[in-house]
Amino acid sequence: MKTALTALFLLLTVLPARSVSAHDPENMNLYREFVRLLNYGQEDEFYAQAARYEQFLKDHQMHEEYYKIKTNEGFFDVNHFHPFRAMQTANQLDEELRAAGDSAFYYLATGLKGDIFKIMHHPKADSTYMQALREVGDRDPKFVMLVHMSLAQVHYMTDPGVALDWANRALEEAEILNNYEYRSMALGMKAYLYFMMNNRNDFEDVVERYNELKLRYDSLEASGGAMGRQRFSHRYDAIIEVGKTAFAGRFQDAIDIAEREQLNVEHQSVIFRIFGMEGQMKTEQSHRRLIWGFVAMTALYVFVYIMGRRRLMLKIWKRERELKVALEKADEGNRIKAAFIRSMSHEIRTPLNAINGFSQILCSTDFELTSDEKADLRQRITSSSEAITIIINELLELAAGESVTLERDALMPVKVNEVCRIATAMAEEHNEKGLALEFTTELTDDETVQSNSEMLTQILDKIIDNALKFTEQGSVEVHASKDGGGQVLISITDTGPGVPANRQADIFENFVKLDEYKEGIGLGLPICRRLVKTLGGNIVIDPAYKNGSRFIVQLPL
Repeated sequence: MKTALTALFLLLTVLPARSVSAHDPENMNLYREFVRLLNYGQEDEFYAQAARYEQFLKDHQMHEEYYKIKTNEGFFDVNHFHPFRAMQTANQLDEELRAAGDSAFYYLATGLKGDIFKIMHHPKADSTYMQALREVGDRDPKFVMLVHMSLAQVHYMTDPGVALDWANRALEEAEILNNYEYRSMALGMKAYLYFMMNNRNDFEDVVERYNELKLRYDSLEASGGAMGRQRFSHRYDAIIEVGKTAFAGRFQDAIDIAEREQLNVEHQSVIFRIFGMEGQMKTEQSHRRLIWGFVAMTALYVFVYIMGRRRLMLKIWKRERELKVALEKADEGNRIKAAFIRSMSHEIRTPLNAINGFSQILCSTDFELTSDEKADLRQRITSSSEAITIIINELLELAAGESVTLERDALMPVKVNEVCRIATAMAEEHNEKGLALEFTTELTDDETVQSNSEMLTQILDKIIDNALKFTEQGSVEVHASKDGGGQVLISITDTGPGVPANRQADIFENFVKLDEYKEGIGLGLPICRRLVKTLGGNIVIDPAYKNGSRFIVQLPL
């Protein structure tokens, strides 16, 4: 996955403001090497150079320069996604500032902490940035502008309107500073926000301003104009190109650009936005066609009524009913898509939040944890990681679709009882409710089928896990037998709520969930049916069983 967020390097212009006599060349060399490694160096090289430069600044009493270089070291950790190391740097800097009583620079440590919270999607990011703004006052306008940009990044997922307000403030400050880099960054952020808000007109207006600014910059640079240390930021070029392509209706091209380029924003959110735009456009086109069709049919109805041709009127009524059904299906499709997106967001975000929170507690020095508490937290983190892995694996299996095939020589004799016992033992590890889980068989242990043991185990594991999840009390039984038609039957029977007769065909469709409050995204049974068919068999639900659910896996001998 492409990197979604990058830390802002706020303090690259930190050359000493006062003379250090004979140490000037050494200071300059240390600074240049620090900046080079900051942008392009390996981590070990950078940390070694940072330590040398910071010691030099300390030795020569260059406190302000030391604070800013130390801050940049933390930004390097943030940009390379080392949040805990960055937080150690921020805490060390904060302690040194307070020990020295340099309150004018407290904002450096606070701003660094805000960046750390931002990349971790921690709710304290907003309040930490606000504290940094109070601490800096009007002493560092560039810092204030960049914090406003960061606040826009903090809010763009939860409240695009608030994010847009911060981006506008950042742009106003960049205009006052007359800085091309900051103006281009603020305009790029606004373009991204308008894209996420599906506001085409404002998006195009901001992109036009962005392009005009770039033309002015290129013209000045070509003519040798005095640009100083200014540069034009191309941070949002890729997302602007994605937005232009998507608004032009070329959705697949927009997705290809998003997958190929470095976006510097939440990659998956951009993909969802493109899918949403495509769905909205298709819905609008469908509605327009339906409206025009309705108008045409109404005119035809009047004509037929006038001409007294009742038979044609009956045909029109029939067509109207068909169109109503089609519209209901289109609305149902939109509802399923929206429910899927909500479900995916919840199913992935919940374990991610658990991993994030429990990891912080484990790594924090503010909590005294017992061995049992630490073990419990580690187990919860592992369970959350496994939940995310299951979701991703199911989505990958869905993406593979019908392309998953097995060659004839990939099928080997598989002992049915052995596979069933393995699957039952695997499920027992997740039997947290203490249900009675047992395996019975009418087959001998030597009875085999031509199949794939790994794939068959995966199928049974998913079905048994499903039975355990929906059964609150009672039992789950796995039973193996043969029928008279040359098939091995493996049934999984539970004492849960069962499947209503009118939904028994639906549960094998993608993303269908009978209980929206149960975890999962509705892919387990569809994947099982596709895998069983790959093995030459089928999976059905027994409509005659009324005390819960009974799924039967049919495999050819």
